[in-house]
Amino acid sequence: MGKSQLELLERTGKYISVPRGISMRPMIKAGRDAVVIEKPEHKPRRYDLVLYVRGEDTGVIHRVIHAYDDMYIICGDNCWQLEKVKPSQIKGIVTQYCRKGKWHSVDNLPYKIYVHLWVDLLFIKRPLFFIRDKAGRVISKLIKMRKK
Repeated sequence: MGKSQLELLERTGKYISVPRGISMRPMIKAGRDAVVIEKPEHKPRRYDLVLYVRGEDTGVIHRVIHAYDDMYIICGDNCWQLEKVKPSQIKGIVTQYCRKGKWHSVDNLPYKIYVHLWVDLLFIKRPLFFIRDKAGRVISKLIKMRKK
């Protein structure tokens, strides 16, 4: 999500985005799924999926793990790294998502169960994803060395 999309969200209060990247898998698959992002009407809470600005104007969608007065700890569903985000960086909250052509609210029960399992079991997910990522890098290096 770039500068023009952020301006559209600011101007209209709502934006439909087709996210790129793999950080929110398995919930959101790049190029296939879409999300409705709305300007926050309340302070983001734990489990919310937020759009925040990283750097100058790069919009990133990740999940709130912990919410404090002056900072949010967030993480992508397919990530193990936690990020600290200031309240001023958060520009929107995902209110709906489209998966396989069907729209869903973030208020529906299956979504809430998924979110609670994914966030509440973060202490298990983080070390497993860390090992997955590090092993993937080692395997990639070995494959490159073998090709030489």
